[in-house]
Amino acid sequence: MSNRYAVVLGPGSILPDRELLISQAWGNVPVSYVQDHEDLNECSFLDLKINKWEVDSQWSSKQDSESWIRIEILKGKVLEEYLQNEGCPLSVEVARETLVFFELDEGGIAVDDMLLLRLVSVFYGRFRVYRWSDRIEEVSANTFASLPARHRVRERLIKCG
Repeated sequence: MSNRYAVVLGPGSILPDRELLISQAWGNVPVSYVQDHEDLNECSFLDLKINKWEVDSQWSSKQDSESWIRIEILKGKVLEEYLQNEGCPLSVEVARETLVFFELDEGGIAVDDMLLLRLVSVFYGRFRVYRWSDRIEEVSANTFASLPARHRVRERLIKCG
């Protein structure tokens, strides 16, 4: 199973708007997305990908297709049903909290894992963040320590690495 991340948003927490989330994670990069509502706080999902080939056309020879990051936003009754049906080991007071899952499509390469972690890092420090692979564990600052700074993401994409 690939790494999946879960962020537990506390009562009354508001998700940043999509543009701010992208800017905080990756800076100024070309992005494609699919979203079911314009306001992220009203969404149940957001699919994002950086269009790496627009930054450097050499990406098309490194990767057959660009991976999407799926963000699922569960709250209220939907979250309660998910926790019951999926056996999620997180103890969440479903009436008051929101659970946001982040997962990379299959076919991702190392740079895609970095992009996923940069996105998740936006939430670290303000909310509880968990990695969910074979088991679920709370993420520590060490997980994000080796990530490039936001302003270095574009440089890394330009270098195709």
